[in-house]
Amino acid sequence: MAEAMKRAPINYRKRPWSKEKIGRVREIERDFHERAFGDELARVNLDMTIEERHRYLQWMREMARKHGVPRTRGAFELKEPGSSEAE
Repeated sequence: MAEAMKRAPINYRKRPWSKEKIGRVREIERDFHERAFGDELARVNLDMTIEERHRYLQWMREMARKHGVPRTRGAFELKEPGSSEAE
């Protein structure tokens, strides 16, 4: 008698990650955020809820305005500040 044929699995979903693997991914993510943005913004990005993050960033903007930090976003601007060229 012939052996039973082996079939492909019915679904191809991956198994859920183990707690250890999830923990390791979070470690890597935190290390990246700390290197890229510093300790404070890593805390803001990873430890706060979205509502807390919005309140914190609003507070940060208010403090910057209060202390005279200009609103220009130099690295992201496409044209020179103050230019009156029409596009």
